[in-house]
Parts: sequence; structure tokens; C-alpha cells
Amino acid sequence: MQPKSPAHNSTSIREDEAVRRTTWILRQLYIREHNWFQARTPEQVALLTQQGQLSLNEQLHYGEIAFLLLRLKPCTIIDFAGDRKQLENYIGQVITPTLRELNSVGALNLCNPRNCAESTGACYPRSFNLACTKITGSLKSPQVDSWTGSYVVYDDKWNESVDWVKDNLLNSNKSFITEDELARGLDYPGSIPKTPEDMRCIVPVSYLGRMKSESGEWLSDRWECLTSFVVLQKELPQTALHRIRYQAIKMFDIEMQVNMDTSMIDEFPSASNT
Repeated sequence: MQPKSPAHNSTSIREDEAVRRTTWILRQLYIREHNWFQARTPEQVALLTQQGQLSLNEQLHYGEIAFLLLRLKPCTIIDFAGDRKQLENYIGQVITPTLRELNSVGALNLCNPRNCAESTGACYPRSFNLACTKITGSLKSPQVDSWTGSYVVYDDKWNESVDWVKDNLLNSNKSFITEDELARGLDYPGSIPKTPEDMRCIVPVSYLGRMKSESGEWLSDRWECLTSFVVLQKELPQTALHRIRYQAIKMFDIEMQVNMDTSMIDEFPSASNT
């Protein structure tokens, strides 16, 4: 039996109640995502995974949405580059109802509202209004030939989020975005390799997560990708600080661990989980 959605009202609520309601909605997003992917045909899965080059758990977005709620990243891009026709259905069936539910929490009055402008780390609970907008302009980046048709989720009540998205992704006068610009908007701590020397120092990093049910049991027996990015070996110290900030996702009953693939670096310890 599916649990009832938390009741909403216009009165002030405590921080722990706001977190509880948000966690419930993120849990429903997790379930919606898995149900949506399980309903795909083998042919559709092949397109979504680009003929097996990607895994389906790399296409989940509950972690990215959680990081945005925590005010850790200005936005997140949702894109099924292998099949953007399915993306439209995914947005309508999974993302849109979730944002509607989340925004009902973001509109509530908190008993003790936080001043997120003074925070350098995660800031939640807080007031927010998440928007999901399609990128319609002709926009490309060094790694992606076209972002046209993908979607961006951002916070309409957070100036940094709104300004970055409108200046870089929804700007009809902008046709090219650099990897460094994308890294700022998506809050990636590293940089894309630009020289042959950089290519020998690449460290792919994945933040892996598992979500708990209301009873405390794991919803999955596997660790799944919350977000991923690439850093250079010299950027590993700042990546450690980034990881500490992102551990705040635990408040939503999501455990996180880090996987770093150091196999591309000579004389570096083998890949490890921390």
C-alpha cells in the first residue's frame, strides 16, 4: 500500500518536519524513477544506455535533485542523449509531479528560517521553488554536440541559480558553453583535461548512494550513481572538501560513498572507496 502524501498547510512548520516531508517526496521520486526504467522495452533501454555504454543507474536523478535542494549546486541538467523522445515522457511522468510536490514544501513557512546567503555548505530546510525548463536554443559544448532538447532544473528563488541558468543555458544568444562554465553551474570541483599531460592525470569520481525506506531498510541492495565528474590528480584535495559538503545528503536518508578510479594515473594507488 502506497503511503499517503504528507499533509500540507499554510502554518509554520519545524525544520525536522520539513526534512521529513522532503525525504518522503525524494523517496517517491526514487520509486518513480525505478518504475519508469523497469517499464522500458529492451529496445528503449538500448537507446537510453547508448547501446550499453552507460548503465541505467547513471540515469537516475534523485541524488542530483537532492543536492540542488541542499543548495550545493545551482542546477542540474537532465538529458537522455541516446533518446530524447523518451526524455519528454520521463519529464512528464517522473520529474514534473515530483517538483510539484517538492515546491509545496518549499512554499511553507519555517519556524526558524535560515539565512542561506551566509552559508558555505548545505542549507536546508529553506524556501525554494524548483523549475524545469527545456533548452531550446542551439547550444553545444566541447563534449556535447547539442544540448538542445535537454532540460535544466533550477531554483527560481535562488538568484545564483536563476542567473547562471538564464545566462548560460537559456540564453538564445549563446551557442557555445565551455566545460569550465558547465563545471561552475553544476558544481563540479574538477576540470576537463586540456593537455596531453592532463590526460595522464585523469581521475573519474562518482558519488554513490543508497536510500532507506521509512522503516530503515535499504530500497536497493546496490550502490547507485548520485552524481559523477572528472578531476585531475592535483585537484584531489579540493575534491575531498567537496565530498564533505555533499555528505549532507544523509539528512534525506541517503547514504553516500565515493568511488575514485585512479587506474589512469601512473604510480598511483588502485581505485578505492571511501
